[in-house]
Amino acid sequence: MELRLNIEDATPPELARGIAAAEAVFTRAGITALQGAEGLFALEGWDIKGFPEDDKPTEYEDRAATIWLEADEAAATACCAGWPKERVPRHQIMELINVPRTKLQAEAVPDTWAERKQLYPDVVTRLEITTGPDRQIDFDIAFILGWVPERQTLDRVEPLSEDGDRIPFFTSDLAQVEEMARRALKDWTIEIDRDPCDAHVFDPAAGDGDDELRLAAWRDFDGSLHMEKPPANPAIALTLAMMRGQSMHFD
Repeated sequence: MELRLNIEDATPPELARGIAAAEAVFTRAGITALQGAEGLFALEGWDIKGFPEDDKPTEYEDRAATIWLEADEAAATACCAGWPKERVPRHQIMELINVPRTKLQAEAVPDTWAERKQLYPDVVTRLEITTGPDRQIDFDIAFILGWVPERQTLDRVEPLSEDGDRIPFFTSDLAQVEEMARRALKDWTIEIDRDPCDAHVFDPAAGDGDDELRLAAWRDFDGSLHMEKPPANPAIALTLAMMRGQSMHFD
């Protein structure tokens, strides 16, 4: 298990300097990098679910997440010391690699991580080609995100999420999907087109190279197309854009 920095054009000595700065933050705080990453994962999971009151991260997880973010910032500052301001990353640049199996990989049930990871690209493809609402896709998205402990099928009674609510209608209820997106990404801009259907979700402060902060369902920000035809409806478009933003977690 080790830290890795994703900073374009950084030299090995610069990367090593950044990692050393991050490790110093964890050492001063008295936690490991893994504990920090798990805290951040818990915080991001709560964010994705729309900040439910009964599923808040613990005080320990919240502190660990804060320390991880401080370490990430310290790493970027140290690595990019002396760089022009516009080249210093404004997004998270740190990750753990060779991580042992923990809730960082499978929050719902540890043994489901491989299945969820394999299912992710399949669901994105199905969102791209579906001709309308698809409850099985809704179920599969909930499973991928760790909201339910196992993959559900249409031949069962409709499942409930862990907090007792019905699984969201990701492919049919635009208002529901948009509410979740706006709660999860409060400072981001969400644009939805209906003719043709498309969705763009982005951080207004993001630059042209900040692809992970600029998400599109069909037509990307540079004018290229993710697929031949636009999504079947606006709910699918917004869900697809949001799911593209999850790709970093399933690489």
